[in-house]
Amino acid sequence: MSNLRYSAVGVQNKSTMATSRDDYMKDIERLATTVGFSVWTGNLDLPVKLVAVSEGGIGGWALGGGDEHQKIYDNIVPEIDGPEMRAIGDIARATNSYFVASMVAKDPEFMENKIFNIAFVVSPEGELIHKHYKTAFYQYEPNVAPSDIWDFYLDKYGDDPVELHKALWPVARTEIGNIGTLICAEGSFPEAARGLALNGAEVLWRTQYPEPWMGNGMSEMQNKSHAIFNTCYVVAPNIGEISLPGMPDHVLSCGKSQIIDYRGNVISEYRGGGETMVSGIIDVEALRDFRLRGQWQNLVKDIRAEEYKVIYDAMMARGGVYPRNLCMDDPPFDEADQKELVKHQVNKMVEWGVYTASPDWKPYKISETVQARLTKAASRG
Repeated sequence: MSNLRYSAVGVQNKSTMATSRDDYMKDIERLATTVGFSVWTGNLDLPVKLVAVSEGGIGGWALGGGDEHQKIYDNIVPEIDGPEMRAIGDIARATNSYFVASMVAKDPEFMENKIFNIAFVVSPEGELIHKHYKTAFYQYEPNVAPSDIWDFYLDKYGDDPVELHKALWPVARTEIGNIGTLICAEGSFPEAARGLALNGAEVLWRTQYPEPWMGNGMSEMQNKSHAIFNTCYVVAPNIGEISLPGMPDHVLSCGKSQIIDYRGNVISEYRGGGETMVSGIIDVEALRDFRLRGQWQNLVKDIRAEEYKVIYDAMMARGGVYPRNLCMDDPPFDEADQKELVKHQVNKMVEWGVYTASPDWKPYKISETVQARLTKAASRG
């Protein structure tokens, strides 16, 4: 039996917006049953070797910027390699599959007092073999991204671009193919998937997206593009439903889980909400053959790096786009300050001529607290 041709299962599960650390383990205990049933069903096709769970599928999002960040760090979010991960390892062993998911968690061995959204891969032996720290958020998610602690990354990995590329876009090289992970908002940027592809990724886990961008097809369009541009499979489960914080009986449905092949075709899809699964055959042998013998749509081989690099060199020459080092000494912005930062970013785009403003538009005023943080971050160089 080839380990490069197998079934993948995307589990669309019910989860909890955690208000205590116990909520994470409750989600994992429920997930064990859902995964077990999904693998049992998926095995009727080819044997299941890959199980994927959505972002938010374990503990949801413990949200809190500003003063709340440290409280959540101390009292709610788990360590990424704690008892919760050992329980997930039990699921991987029981199903003899690679398990891909994410958790909002802390990783004190990496950096203390910061909360990250961390994607991970667990091997069939129950070992944590891959961690990826989410690099981009939408405005309601106050966690820490690598660029928010950029000087820390430079101190840890140096300024060698090859080493930084590996650190930012790690890929798990496994017997079932090379697995890369993209969490929600990261998949809004073509560079994120390309960063994984150029580290060898063959299967991309890209999950999830909030409404209205699932229902209006934007997420699907992004995932198909990632698949085509990078000659990768995309496994994209979404949560089935999630309970609101402290209200276990009040749930919101999500859904539209998909698996997409490396030509951009949807090979499995569940459009509704609720607890269910999608399953499709992943043929890494065929993907590798196409990459080696194709003439045109194996596009990564034709990247003219000198041309595209100029785009980002020009942005860096102006000081960069999104401000870096915002969380070196401080927690992430709360929601109100994040909205102020959006104003700052729009002002910048108009000033640079990237956005064209209407004749009566006036630059946004930015709060003093956000401007002070921007000035502080910029002073680091």
